[in-house]
Amino acid sequence: MTKPNLLDAFTIAAIFLMLTGCKGEEKACVPGSTQTCVCPGVQQGAQTCAADGARWESCVCVAPDPAALRRNKVSERNALVAVANNGVYSIEKGTKTGADQGGSGALRAMADAMDKVAADAALVKLTTPELKRFSSEYQAMAKDVAKAARDLAAAADANDAEKSNRAQAAIEKVIRQEDPTCRRS
Repeated sequence: MTKPNLLDAFTIAAIFLMLTGCKGEEKACVPGSTQTCVCPGVQQGAQTCAADGARWESCVCVAPDPAALRRNKVSERNALVAVANNGVYSIEKGTKTGADQGGSGALRAMADAMDKVAADAALVKLTTPELKRFSSEYQAMAKDVAKAARDLAAAADANDAEKSNRAQAAIEKVIRQEDPTCRRS
């Protein structure tokens, strides 16, 4: 085993001092780097590290771009419309296929399509409160139609006039609710 020489000890000490640095030179941040910060109104802003690295500069907040907000709302609305249009296509396709099985088959196919529409609408990422509320109401309506269609199919299969009347009334109630929902969008 060899003894460490004075040069090795000096090198180790120099590396240690370089790594630890002087306590007076500690930096709060890397000069010129940026980070996000919170602005009034829960917006995000940005702040830059000062040139000496001793502190973060003030948070710079920029008002949201109204045109970008409108584009976002239009994009989100188009995504919901696409879900509804796909649902209509699925209902038309399903009821034609279900019609081969009889009236109750077409109703069950419509119920399945409406459940899928509700599930697909729930997957659309929305940021606009108005569209979130509309989507929630639309999903509830689609689920109500699906339930009423299944109830009507079961009543038809059982040849139960009373259940059939209740299910038909439920479908009519949902249809009356749908009209204002469509006008509001």
